[in-house]
Amino acid sequence: MYRTGTAVLFLLLLFTEFAAAQGSSRLAPIPNVYLDCNSCDITFIRTNITFVNYVRDQEDASIYLRISDQRTAGGGREFTLEFSDIGVESPKTDTLRYVSSNNDTGDERRRGLNRYIKIGLIPYVTNTAAVESLDIFYEEPGETGLDEEVVEDPWNSWVFDVNVRSNISGEASEFNFGLYSGFEAERTTETWKIRSRFHGEIRRRNVDLSDRTLNVNRDWGSFWNMAAYSLSDHLSLGLFTGASFNRVNNIALSTYIAPSVEYNFFPYSEFQNRRFLVQYQITPNHRRYFNTTIFLKDSETIMSQEISTRLRYDQRWGRIDIRFSGRHYFHDTSINRIEINPTFNIRVMRGLSVSVSGRYRIINDQLSLQLPGDVDPDDPESIIRGVQRPTSYDYYFSFGLSYTFGSIYNNIVNPRF
Repeated sequence: MYRTGTAVLFLLLLFTEFAAAQGSSRLAPIPNVYLDCNSCDITFIRTNITFVNYVRDQEDASIYLRISDQRTAGGGREFTLEFSDIGVESPKTDTLRYVSSNNDTGDERRRGLNRYIKIGLIPYVTNTAAVESLDIFYEEPGETGLDEEVVEDPWNSWVFDVNVRSNISGEASEFNFGLYSGFEAERTTETWKIRSRFHGEIRRRNVDLSDRTLNVNRDWGSFWNMAAYSLSDHLSLGLFTGASFNRVNNIALSTYIAPSVEYNFFPYSEFQNRRFLVQYQITPNHRRYFNTTIFLKDSETIMSQEISTRLRYDQRWGRIDIRFSGRHYFHDTSINRIEINPTFNIRVMRGLSVSVSGRYRIINDQLSLQLPGDVDPDDPESIIRGVQRPTSYDYYFSFGLSYTFGSIYNNIVNPRF
């Protein structure tokens, strides 16, 4: 009888171990995550969220996490976290939004983002081996916790920013001094968006030539204001005003007021993933010049109209961003400017991505060019002064290839050196 009981106990223990092993074997391996974020502290994320593996290529991932961010009304940042399965028949997707206030430090912001990443990953790791090492902690809110969603705002959604900076540089025959200041104010609600900014700079450059010292003054200043009103999830109205001066561009004073309209073919709620904007603007503009222009003008009042479009997609396969604009003046349509700015960043295949960006401008509106008798743009002294040079076009082009191969994992963080 004793031997029979021992045998039964042994069989029960063996069955228990087998059942436990079977249960453990049913758990999927620790999942691989592909993290797509241009503004994140990737090293901090990989160091502090260790219950998943990070891989360099989407084809090796079972979870795709895309994080985008934009400025909020209060001057903080709103992060949109999009989680989705990769390589399954019925992929699930989830979206979380984390808002960091303008008073948060960089460390507070990245820790808050990490907390939301952990929360968002939970549904994707519950049936994997990672769940065996996870736990959940809950901090119960105090008396001023979740119940107080509505708070009094003495600033009525207004946010202000003031900044000043200076720089000094030089060498044996040259001295440079700059003093920059700026002021910004912003108010954003669901219906209104109001922004104002003033920027200006004093720029001095003293260059010792063989026969004299050349004193270069390149001061500039500008005021810009925008008020936009949302009519629907696709349509908005705006009013822009501004004033500026720029010694390099021969503009003593330029003031304008510009009503505009914007239509987004996609809902504004999808702005982070895709947008197709068309904007139209009409602008009366009064100008005074430091020196007489090539059009024999010391001052003038002119009116222009501009139409611009922007198409942008941010998807798993990369980013497409194409901007096009055209402007002309009513008093002479031959005075115009056309500009195109394409940017492509495409994932072609495993490990291989292509990036192309550029700009091309047809420039027929250099209204502030000085008379050749007043200044020679090809003279070395004029080049040092940064005098505006006549041109009918300019361009910029960049092309890049990136190919990555080797270990698929991207988990280890080594901060040495």
